[in-house]
Amino acid sequence: MKENCPYFPTAAKVFHHNFSDPAKALGTEQEIMQQFRLVREEIKIYCKKFVEQNL
Repeated sequence: MKENCPYFPTAAKVFHHNFSDPAKALGTEQEIMQQFRLVREEIKIYCKKFVEQNL
């Protein structure tokens, strides 16, 4: 289900990024764990780029 972000009237810059949902992964325990690890890496890369570009 796609969720909508709440709207707050402000001049603040809004950031949004979709990540895969590893809870939807299928397969063996190892395959599911690999999906969680991949998403973790996606988040780490996104956070690093966000800090470099915005802070």
